[in-house]
Amino acid sequence: MDTEIKAIIFDMDGTLLDSLSVWADSDREFLNGLGLEYDLRCSLAMKKMHFDSACEYLVREYSLPFSAEETGRRILAIVEEHYINGVPLKCGAEEFLKAAHEAGIKMCVATSNKKSLAEAALRAKGIMRYFEFVLTSDDVGCGKESPEIFLKAAEILGAAPENTAVFEDSIHAVISAKSAGFRIVGIYEPLCKDEFTEIQKYADLSVMSFTELLKEYAK
Repeated sequence: MDTEIKAIIFDMDGTLLDSLSVWADSDREFLNGLGLEYDLRCSLAMKKMHFDSACEYLVREYSLPFSAEETGRRILAIVEEHYINGVPLKCGAEEFLKAAHEAGIKMCVATSNKKSLAEAALRAKGIMRYFEFVLTSDDVGCGKESPEIFLKAAEILGAAPENTAVFEDSIHAVISAKSAGFRIVGIYEPLCKDEFTEIQKYADLSVMSFTELLKEYAK
């Protein structure tokens, strides 16, 4: 690992976990159950939002007959059914976490997901032990369009932004963290493949997988 890096902040969905398809499938199941036509672009748009904001967006876009709170409750019920046991880790993620832990690097997760679901998923995959804590958009009161979640995570970890790497698969989060002085590692996510070229413009390092990253640092 780069000796200047003292801490790492990981996104979860699409970065550590291969879980974006679960959210998209749950959105589809929810909307189809209401007799509405699903569009993947909705799921990609909502990925950039705080969960509550995403539910408000869905209510507006589809003129749903119930509140954003009820929309969120219904979607989470679908997600939870598939999430814990059906979502694999990204290739090489556990091996990388183990190597970083052994190098003495402090790590946490910063996610727009719900904390209970995030922690349950990380425990189910056996990797919660590597993280100091899980910080959510709910905890800081805003989504990743603001760098607040990254700044708060670094503060708790006791590391300056310039000594902290942020691992992300979404361009809006990459731009946000970069603007606050963090080192950026861009992770390729197939469902967000159109964003990867843009991510590469901002990232200090961009890789297709953690396996590639491990090979790079093994040189």
